[in-house]
Amino acid sequence: MELERQVRDRSRTAGGSQAVGRAVVDVGQLRSRLGDTAMVVYFTLDGRLHAVTVGPAPALHDLGPVAPVLRELELLPFLIRRLTWQRGTPASLRAAESGVRHAADWLDQTLLGPLRGSLGDRPLVVVPNGALSALPWSVLPSCRGRPLSVAPSATTWARAAAAPPIPVDSTTVLVAGPELPHARAEVGALARHYPGARTLTGPAATAGAVVAAVDGAGLVHVAAHGHFRADNPQFSSLRLHDGPLTAYDLECLDAAPHQVVLSACNSGRTPDLAGDEVLGLVAVFLALGTVTLIATVAPVPDGETASLMCDLHARLVRGAAPAVALAEAQQATGASGAALAASSGFVCFGAS
Repeated sequence: MELERQVRDRSRTAGGSQAVGRAVVDVGQLRSRLGDTAMVVYFTLDGRLHAVTVGPAPALHDLGPVAPVLRELELLPFLIRRLTWQRGTPASLRAAESGVRHAADWLDQTLLGPLRGSLGDRPLVVVPNGALSALPWSVLPSCRGRPLSVAPSATTWARAAAAPPIPVDSTTVLVAGPELPHARAEVGALARHYPGARTLTGPAATAGAVVAAVDGAGLVHVAAHGHFRADNPQFSSLRLHDGPLTAYDLECLDAAPHQVVLSACNSGRTPDLAGDEVLGLVAVFLALGTVTLIATVAPVPDGETASLMCDLHARLVRGAAPAVALAEAQQATGASGAALAASSGFVCFGAS
């Protein structure tokens, strides 16, 4: 704990990735950048949840008391974990799946139902408040198969959306962490999509080697155990051969990887902090300049996740945008049992 305190203090003194200033995007620039994509920004005021929809005519929506939403947001991850681990009697697993569908229907009606007139069925960018940052959006009926990306702010999204595409001569890096049964097979399958990729597995997949490899890479895929630290989110980590790769380690990068896929449990989670501050792996990657990050906000089952990742990358290689590729792969994975847990756990962060 003393060492963690020293790392925190040193990072604050040095500035870290969160200290980089950004010009705030104005509404006109945002509308132009969005094009046919819709955006919704959520916030809480005086115990009530509100949403602002951004489009030709921005609108403010009062969605009601936030307390019932928070209760459903606490229940949903618990039920998805039951489906992920597939532990319990068949009847209890059926009850968990029914509970997921009930919670998803209720949240869909509460969070998106009043906005349908403004949002339509267009691709969606969501700027959540802290409580909604861990929501697996694709489990909501209105979002199933719908291209959707999540961003910490409208400015962060606009900056990412304005970035140029991945350079054709950029490096692809594939990493498999230890003690994850399907990690090596997953990386091996993905290597067939990327013949020139640099692959790090076994003893070669150390924290130092991975940081060096992903520096300035075009595409990075990491299949590893993920660990979320609610008490100290900058120590959230990916488990590699010689130990954890933390958010602090990523701040040593000279250039952010353009696109990142983290096939790791809870790799996309961020704590619900006062002021809706965003911390953790997602925050560091986006602050450094990563354009798109696909990560999980819940535990995901190994076998079904490996299949989902192969489908995702097959679509990326064919030229699909990340949010489109993820939505289509989630739609094709299935919507029951462990497949539902695998597909709903992943979220696209940053640009669409």
